[in-house]
Amino acid sequence: MIYLTIIRHGETIQNLHKLCQGQQPGKLSPKGLKQVKKLAERLKDETTDVFYSSDLYRALETSQAILSFHPEWNLIKDPLLRERYMSSWEGKPFPKNWNWSYLPEGAETTKDMIDRARAVVSKIQKNDEGKKVMVVTHGSFIKALLTVLFNKTEADFFSWEEPKNTGVSSFELYPDGKVNIIEKNNVDHLDAETQPVDCMPK
Repeated sequence: MIYLTIIRHGETIQNLHKLCQGQQPGKLSPKGLKQVKKLAERLKDETTDVFYSSDLYRALETSQAILSFHPEWNLIKDPLLRERYMSSWEGKPFPKNWNWSYLPEGAETTKDMIDRARAVVSKIQKNDEGKKVMVVTHGSFIKALLTVLFNKTEADFFSWEEPKNTGVSSFELYPDGKVNIIEKNNVDHLDAETQPVDCMPK
């Protein structure tokens, strides 16, 4: 059995201004910095055998906050954990009345992102059986991971709850494919001041 914890990065300046980040680095907002501090305090007594993070700056800022209580953990930066690539939209406001059925030319498709998530899950299953694994990554990619873990279809990707900034989800993964949910999108570590807001454009 693998005990897998998946965490979304803290709020970024780009989230706050509803800019499309994609695979740009991103930078935590003042609120995001408070969020990751509270996240780190929640996880200060946790243990893990393997600690993976997206190599994008906003995820690494979040991971470094966690590591402040766990300097002995070895951080593994993995580009496979990056957010969806959004091509020419990155760094710009989302178009008016935008939805996921409309993406710019050259953007990573939902299928391609789910395939990337499948490669991550396969790697963890191959290398980390019997271990506790922690992953810091991004909102859309978390939905892709959930689609793979629960053996859902590409269409199901859009039905997942939007991952919250510093939301914690934990699962027990069994060799026969069974997945036991321990917690999902949990932000109980945040107070009224640091609660996430919906940063997606309407």
